[in-house]
Amino acid sequence: MFEFIRFCCIGLCAAATHYAIALTLYQHYNKPLSLSNLIAFCIALWVSYFGHKLFTFRTASEHTSHTFLKFVIVASLGFLFNEGFLLLSHKFFATLPIQILIATAIIFTAVLTFFLNKFFTFKTME
Repeated sequence: MFEFIRFCCIGLCAAATHYAIALTLYQHYNKPLSLSNLIAFCIALWVSYFGHKLFTFRTASEHTSHTFLKFVIVASLGFLFNEGFLLLSHKFFATLPIQILIATAIIFTAVLTFFLNKFFTFKTME
């Protein structure tokens, strides 16, 4: 349970990083929204990776490019799942407020990526 709480804390830090950078690049430096979001995602990915590696799953001594590649795959799958879930839920449950749909997509994605990271990305040989 504490591992999942740590996972959520790191996720919040990465999300705040993503949000702040995307907004800053878009509003203060007049960068295109798509570019701002991509740059912010890439920076937040590092925050998330090292946070989960060192704090959530505590695998500090096991850094490999293979682990990072697996993390990028999981993050990408999480993004695709979130986007797909959100679009489908908006199509089939259009009467629900968008805030509920977004929150639900985020919660389901967090649970999915937690287990993928725990048992795939940061799995340790014991």
